[in-house]
Amino acid sequence: MLVIGIDENGLGPRLGPLIATAVVLEVSAYDPRALGKRAARAGVGDSKVTAGFGNMKIAESIALALAEQALGRVPADVDELLTAIAVDGLLPLRSICPSASHPQCWSHALTLPAFGGEVALGRRALAKLARGGMGVRRARSAIACARAFNDGVVQLGSKLRVDLALFERLLEDGRRALGEDSLAICGMVGGIRRYVPQFSTIDPARIQVIEEVKGRSSYRIEGLGEVRFEVDSDARHPPVALASMLGKYVREVVMARQNGFYRARDPVLEEVSGYHDPVTARFVTATRDARTLLGIEDRCFERES
Repeated sequence: MLVIGIDENGLGPRLGPLIATAVVLEVSAYDPRALGKRAARAGVGDSKVTAGFGNMKIAESIALALAEQALGRVPADVDELLTAIAVDGLLPLRSICPSASHPQCWSHALTLPAFGGEVALGRRALAKLARGGMGVRRARSAIACARAFNDGVVQLGSKLRVDLALFERLLEDGRRALGEDSLAICGMVGGIRRYVPQFSTIDPARIQVIEEVKGRSSYRIEGLGEVRFEVDSDARHPPVALASMLGKYVREVVMARQNGFYRARDPVLEEVSGYHDPVTARFVTATRDARTLLGIEDRCFERES
């Protein structure tokens, strides 16, 4: 059977992209506790532990190996990584950039590995997963840069619906690519418990509610299979943990490239995570003159909600 794990990274930050990631595992039967123990031996687990800010070696190693599977070679830089991992490929991500804002996201070279990862280590981790009964069939991220995020909030009404729309894209992508229904386990999107009215592209007529209880909402969706939203799913379910690790890494390298663009012009600038913290606040203030001079649009740089 196919089990899809989907999780988001970067719903709450001030800067940088919102990323939702799906990893599809093929298993003979889905027992999350037993498989979780085997996944832990491969370095896959709760992403808050395995892929924290400044501690990305394992996540990077696995991400490089996953990208190698999709691309046919180890990605040499961030563009090649996104070519392999972005659900729609590289060009749609670049196409929405205004010409003046384009350089902050795409001009700074960032070779990989960027955080000490080793593709050989990632290959061994994926091999351990396979020996443990978890073969990776697909890994993709849906990415909303700051501009796409801001546009999405205007169009859909909230950042939670923007996040859920990315989940929908990944669910439909997995079905198209693999051609069969699956069990999809997703991280909870904010405080949403009743998802049917919140979907943007999935027709409610396709959806049968299985349960909507505290901590879990489950649905049968025609053409997709069973879709669950669960609290703390990255700590409980190996495919969600793997998706969250990959998504955190993708967000980190995108932020590292943006950091590098501005620090090349002002080396005194600190590296920032983009979250609501004093370092990020200083970065926003310190880059204001450069952004004005370069004509970089505010809505391409900072989220409006």
